Amino acid sequence: MQSEIDQKLPIGWYLKEADSLITHYTNIAFESFGINRFHWQVLKNIDKHGKISKELFYHQVNRFLTETELEEVLATLLNRNWIQHTDDLYSFTDTGKQEYAAIEALQMQNREKVMEGITTEEYLTAINFLEKMIKNLGGKI
Repeated sequence: MQSEIDQKLPIGWYLKEADSLITHYTNIAFESFGINRFHWQVLKNIDKHGKISKELFYHQVNRFLTETELEEVLATLLNRNWIQHTDDLYSFTDTGKQEYAAIEALQMQNREKVMEGITTEEYLTAINFLEKMIKNLGGKI
């Protein structure tokens, strides 16, 4: 087994390449809406939780965005009247709910393309592997 591993690139390369390609693919798909992967993540979190706090959300994404970049993403969504900011929380406007529904439909198509040929079992095996690796390195899930 070690010789098979030795013939592969380091795992970090695969992780970064996959993340880079997912971001690129998602950004191209969302161009027609004038958003990117990070706008999508904000919208998805608002849909999931009803409201989000910038501070708590930033804690989830601070490896990918600076605080200034997150503020720019939020400002874009506020300026489009897709989200509103009340009592330090962000939530959908009626317009935002409608836009999210259209974007979510597109994201489902994106996910199907990304997951093509990958079984649920393979996906969960990869996630479990990465979770163990993260825990082994002292990270938290």
